Amino acid sequence: MIILITMYTYLCFSIFGYQDPDRKKSMLRRQNVLMYMIHIIAFLVMYLETEDIKLLAFYLMQVVLFGATILLYTIIYPKVSRLVVNNLCMLLCIGLIMLTRLNYTNAVKQFVIAAGAIAISLAVPVIIRKFKKLAEWRKLYAAAGIVSLAVVVVLGQVSYGAKLGFTIAGINIQPSELVKIIFVFFVASSFKMSLE
Repeated sequence: MIILITMYTYLCFSIFGYQDPDRKKSMLRRQNVLMYMIHIIAFLVMYLETEDIKLLAFYLMQVVLFGATILLYTIIYPKVSRLVVNNLCMLLCIGLIMLTRLNYTNAVKQFVIAAGAIAISLAVPVIIRKFKKLAEWRKLYAAAGIVSLAVVVVLGQVSYGAKLGFTIAGINIQPSELVKIIFVFFVASSFKMSLE
């Protein structure tokens, strides 16, 4: 596996030395092959060790997610850097391999979260095209951020000395993470208003 990861990393850097688009496509495809090889080897080892059929089903779900991510990103974002998409999938692949080895239940939760996040990121261009007035909602962004932080103050549980979130039905919610995204929207909206 170390050799495969080394080959993948080499392709990440060596692709910048070529200008020919066909050569670059070939290298990007090789990266995908290496990623899937790493993925299948890791899950095969885990399956042979545990003989748990759930691992095979989980492996297939991940293969579908990675394939759909690569395909849909290149369709929805025609100018996307395939290298970035490949690295996104590779890092997600490595993360899911490690989590599955440590705790299958947590790995499944993380898989669902990752699939949801990828689906949302694929919907962003559609949302931006449909809602032209997103830049005018500066006060809404500010209010949503303040309310999210206030909810943490009221409902938050202290964890390692900090109030970061709360738990509902066994699901940890951290509004502070949402506030980071809302803050970016607020700053972008404020910047656009300052230019007008």
